[in-house]
Amino acid sequence: MLDTLHHIINELSPYLHQYGLFILALAVAVEGFGVPAPGQSFLIVSGMLAANGEMSLPGVLSVGALAAFSGNCIGYFIGLKFGNVLLEKGWVKPETEKKLHGFIGKYGIAALLMSRFVEGLKQSLCIGCGIAKLPLRTFLLGNALATLVWVIIFGVGPALLTHEMGPLVAFYHSHRMLMWGIGSAITLLLSIGFLLSIKSTKSSD
Repeated sequence: MLDTLHHIINELSPYLHQYGLFILALAVAVEGFGVPAPGQSFLIVSGMLAANGEMSLPGVLSVGALAAFSGNCIGYFIGLKFGNVLLEKGWVKPETEKKLHGFIGKYGIAALLMSRFVEGLKQSLCIGCGIAKLPLRTFLLGNALATLVWVIIFGVGPALLTHEMGPLVAFYHSHRMLMWGIGSAITLLLSIGFLLSIKSTKSSD
């Protein structure tokens, strides 16, 4: 995992040095309306560059948040206004639309929060929210919450951990199996907690 991160840093840093916040905004925004792009990776690397004084951290966080929120809103209005066209043209498969509709109807705001961390959903869910005609107020609230959490984790987090990267890489290589085990356990516990909270919310309704 850390080896992959080093590869991503080496691949994306030259683009950020050349194009700055523009490439970050573009990559993050287009993901919101169905275009696969390395927006999250750009945000992570931007946060790390900001920690080294090569970019402005407030600028990175502001641009990342605004681009994510705006891109998702564009996706929502595309689905709302042109959902039938997308279905008729086959750009959105009926089975995909049915799954998105069911997922959005079941989880609501939680679906938007979850989608920021799942490739595929990140690019398609906001369009699906528009097609499913999720109320605008609900969408905006979920979009704002998802954007805030995403920027904190993938923007602020890397900036805070940048100077610990060397020791982390060394520890990871020395205890690779332990790290994978801990990571798997944390992921499992968080998933169980999330599902239980959703179930509890539905029961109270």
